[in-house]
Amino acid sequence: MTREEMLRILSFVDASREFSEKRTCLSTVDARWNIISFVMRRHLEGKLVTVTSAAMAAEVPYGTAMRRISELIEQGLLHKRPKSRTGKSFSLHPTRSLIEEFESFAMQLKSMVGETFGFASTEGKADDFFFGGYYMASRILPYPSAMREGVGYERVFRILSPMDPTFKTLSQFSCNLDELCGTDVEIVNLPLDELHEEIMRDARQPVSRYDLMAVDLPWIGQLAEEGVIEPLDDILREARYSTSDFHNAALRGSAWRNVQYGLPIQPTAELLFCRTDLFAEAGLELPRSTDDLLQAARKLHWSSFNLSGIVMNFGRGLPVAHTFVQTLADFGQPVIDLKRLGTEFDLSDITGENFRPMLHTEAARNAAEFLLELSGYAHRESLTCSWDKRIRLFSEGHAAMTYGWSVRAAAFELDDRAPAHGKVGYVPHPHAPDAQSVSPIGGFSLAVPSGLPARRKAASWKVMEYLTRPELLKWYVMNGNLTSPRFSTSSDPEVQAASPLIGAVDALERSGVLQAWPRPAIPEITGVLAVLGEEIHAMLRRDRPVETALGNAQNRVDAIMIANGRYA
Repeated sequence: MTREEMLRILSFVDASREFSEKRTCLSTVDARWNIISFVMRRHLEGKLVTVTSAAMAAEVPYGTAMRRISELIEQGLLHKRPKSRTGKSFSLHPTRSLIEEFESFAMQLKSMVGETFGFASTEGKADDFFFGGYYMASRILPYPSAMREGVGYERVFRILSPMDPTFKTLSQFSCNLDELCGTDVEIVNLPLDELHEEIMRDARQPVSRYDLMAVDLPWIGQLAEEGVIEPLDDILREARYSTSDFHNAALRGSAWRNVQYGLPIQPTAELLFCRTDLFAEAGLELPRSTDDLLQAARKLHWSSFNLSGIVMNFGRGLPVAHTFVQTLADFGQPVIDLKRLGTEFDLSDITGENFRPMLHTEAARNAAEFLLELSGYAHRESLTCSWDKRIRLFSEGHAAMTYGWSVRAAAFELDDRAPAHGKVGYVPHPHAPDAQSVSPIGGFSLAVPSGLPARRKAASWKVMEYLTRPELLKWYVMNGNLTSPRFSTSSDPEVQAASPLIGAVDALERSGVLQAWPRPAIPEITGVLAVLGEEIHAMLRRDRPVETALGNAQNRVDAIMIANGRYA
């Protein structure tokens, strides 16, 4: 069970107890549970617990709370540890015994809820659903219905977006969208680099030309800190809008410093695409580790005419930079010194030394050497490949494997003429021996430009909420977009029938494999990637040794952070 699910279960139990203890006379305050709930929540959030704060959370007189805390310590459920040199102040921590007891309780509660409401399979498996998703909605979502009250025809409603499947659907069916939203909708589609330039150019205008913008997740930090996009927390609170049905990784990736700035509309996971027919012929299992991947690439390389073991995104600039930071995550490390939070890394509180680059570490060297070895079995055009080119080469049957964003799998999933059609298996990023499996989350979220007049801002929220509804997301899938950011959309049988990929990504989200930390959305991410795009490309061309490339990258990124005042 993921950390996010355990936090949701805690919230569910706390809310249920509050109902019985504070709104009725059927129960009394349970100090023991309140202390355990508080300590477990703070532990899962990576925050400190003091004896005083635990006593206050008990919601009983101080003396009673201290007795309950002492009982929990004596029973081996809490551990009291000095937090200063004098030994006069202490912090409280859950013991392994309490953590295991709570995890067992959470799993049993989840299974009971699943069986009661029919979310789980006939075997009653708790991992068949994600706690908090909108599974009570109709399993087969209807065709989108029109807004009860349209936005109005006083002006054209403009949406700035990339040239990706969801937004191509919106553009192709703009007439339908006009009717559904009760307004004139104009979809502006731009290539990725031009999209970022247009967003920044528009931000310099007195009032934005656009009513909504689709933003790439790594841009969130920059756009938030520079005031380009509007924070959504107040809007969500006033609308009493629940985000629990969204995939957690995409939702958290749309926030900066614990403030929500976007709603996911087209998230995408980077996976390893494998030709299952070629693997079966060679007697190979799909790779789970980096060693497995190298072995498979070695064996399949030139196993038939014009077949490479893998095609890689090694093109100079952003393509190879993204490849490196995502491979670094496979070796268990982010590109900057983020605080560890259990098996993850904390994106909610990035300050000071957390911005320091981590490019001269053992993990970075191992990742670089892995890519160098893998390049020996890569397609000859890998050094000039970007996202579209690598998928085309794989789809045309020139490679047995490639890393790819799930949204781009439509190139062969929906084209029965492609040699790879119906012959591809999907696995999360293979990981190094001492690391956990992580697949980076990417894609786009909708955001509201800052500084819109109140009436336009209200209309922007209305359309944003509408375009991210489960039935609209299903509509995008039915028109060629193989991604869904909502659990309810992914559980629709017609959506699942569109491609096995959607169910596979949904399962990875439920298991906590999808993460945003491999590409942290810091304002400097563009500069970090620009540096890596030069240094790693030179390394893969064998123009620069590993140590030199990584040392140059460390020093150059360090200079960027110092110039921005992140640390001295």
